[in-house]
Amino acid sequence: MAEANRAAIATLVMRGKEYLAAVRADGNLLVLETMYFADEIRDPKQELGRYPGKVTLSRPEMRMATQLIASMSGPWRPKDFRDTYQDRVQDLIEAKVKGDELTQADEPPEATEVSDLMDVLRQSVETARKRRTAPKKTGAKKTAAKKAAPRKKAAPRKKAAKATNKKAA
Repeated sequence: MAEANRAAIATLVMRGKEYLAAVRADGNLLVLETMYFADEIRDPKQELGRYPGKVTLSRPEMRMATQLIASMSGPWRPKDFRDTYQDRVQDLIEAKVKGDELTQADEPPEATEVSDLMDVLRQSVETARKRRTAPKKTGAKKTAAKKAAPRKKAAPRKKAAKATNKKAA
């Protein structure tokens, strides 16, 4: 396949679903990549409603993004990534072999309503802005106390002379 510069198109069934796949050569290996059927491909503009346009970023924004990526980057350590699904299946098999009683997992929760993140953020900013610009309300007691006649300043105190304690006879 590599010498002919060709790839094969195939279908496979995995987890009860049929997938379209491409089989191509990569060195001495054959690589299988799943693809989409024509009816699975959708136009994002029709699906999303508001499709984001071209975004231009300022230099400080780009600098900050670059710093964020650099701070989160590190060496690739494959041992840090495990197939947790495979681990759970293996634990289940071992439990069955031991004869442990197994309980069926609860049904997954119902899907929640998806909200537009930009709308939620916009509402949050507007709420915060309203709180900052709203006139501060003060209670009637505080207002009355402020309007009372000002207190006279107390005269500075002189240091008291040290008194000697005399014991009573």
